[in-house]
Amino acid sequence: MSRLKNIVKRSKSHKVLIENFSYLAFLQVFLLLYPLITYPYLVDVLGKEIYGIVLTAQMLASYASLFIDFGSNFVCAKHVSINRDNKAKLSEILSNVLFVRLVIFIIFFFIYSFVAYIVPSYRSKFLIFILTYAFCTNDLLFPQFFFQGLERMKIITIVNVTTKVVMVMLIFVIVKKQEDAFLVPIIYSFGYFVGGFISLYLIVFKMKIKLVCPNLKSSILYIKDSSSIFATDIICAIKDKLSYLLVGTFVGMSDVVIYDLGLKLHGIVAKPYMLICTVMFPRLAKNRSIIQFKKIIVFSFILTGVIVIIINIFLHEIILFFLHEECGLLPIRLFLIGPLILSVSYVISNNLFVAFGYNRYMFYSILVTTSVYVICLLLAFLTGNMNTIMTFITISLVSYSSELIYRVWKMRFIINKEII
Repeated sequence: MSRLKNIVKRSKSHKVLIENFSYLAFLQVFLLLYPLITYPYLVDVLGKEIYGIVLTAQMLASYASLFIDFGSNFVCAKHVSINRDNKAKLSEILSNVLFVRLVIFIIFFFIYSFVAYIVPSYRSKFLIFILTYAFCTNDLLFPQFFFQGLERMKIITIVNVTTKVVMVMLIFVIVKKQEDAFLVPIIYSFGYFVGGFISLYLIVFKMKIKLVCPNLKSSILYIKDSSSIFATDIICAIKDKLSYLLVGTFVGMSDVVIYDLGLKLHGIVAKPYMLICTVMFPRLAKNRSIIQFKKIIVFSFILTGVIVIIINIFLHEIILFFLHEECGLLPIRLFLIGPLILSVSYVISNNLFVAFGYNRYMFYSILVTTSVYVICLLLAFLTGNMNTIMTFITISLVSYSSELIYRVWKMRFIINKEII
């Protein structure tokens, strides 16, 4: 009887895991595709210059979003997962995280407004920039970490998909001429606000999780706990943007397109193992299973390898489809080595360092890879090798490899410690 109960329990556990992975996978695919639906329409209606301003405002707001989130979506999901049966603790976690987000949201509104005002090209479209800041209400109100920690990805998916479908429909119905550019951020911001409001409503009134008065000490604790993830996000964002800038400056704008295509293919290959890490994170945070962690690494690497092989087989056709012209395949093929390295490195970072409470090692590994990245750039500059895209791809692979070496070193230390 006991054995039968264990089998039933494991069966239910696997069912929840598969369900969460399915919903998250669908959501991620949807989030990748839905902006492409309105893209050609908005370019046609608003014109490239005005739509470029809209996109620039969104990019600027995305930097503010990084600060508002402060790495909480990943780290605080662990706290929710561990305390999923303690409603009082869940109330405390939710309330303090939302409080911290609100404070950062207000502070960065003034910083964002200042930047939008002092840059001449931004100031001429100041209204669009100010309205676009409301995009950040998504990071302010939408508690993804809460649903992720409770393994309720179905709720996230339904709310996200529903609000974004409505947003897309409103874009086609309302935005009809160039002067309607300011309506684009209003529509998107309204959708994000409604999505966040619905999520909080479900938590408070359906799940019966109360919002309580935040505690300053607890708020600071969550900030500190998320600081390594936050620092990682900021450093990665800066490094990625710098590579774009340097390729355009030293190599040429046409090569930026090739570099961008390589990064996009990189992102497509990376999505499956990132989904696996996200879905498995709450379980590893709770169970601290080294065996399960090792299985994730092996599966992620094999799956990534299969996807890389398939893309390489059809790479010529893929490049013709996107670039409409012949170009060398070697840069893209080298780019695709990156996901193979990261399929192991990323799992170690998120599903071991963070899930097991060794957040500092994640931050240290980013410092290592950033230092190697900067040193390689300086060497390339001093030796006069900044004029080819192969240089930047090689630098990326070297920095990824140094990151992997550091993380494997620390992984062995943690595994030995956990087993003992």
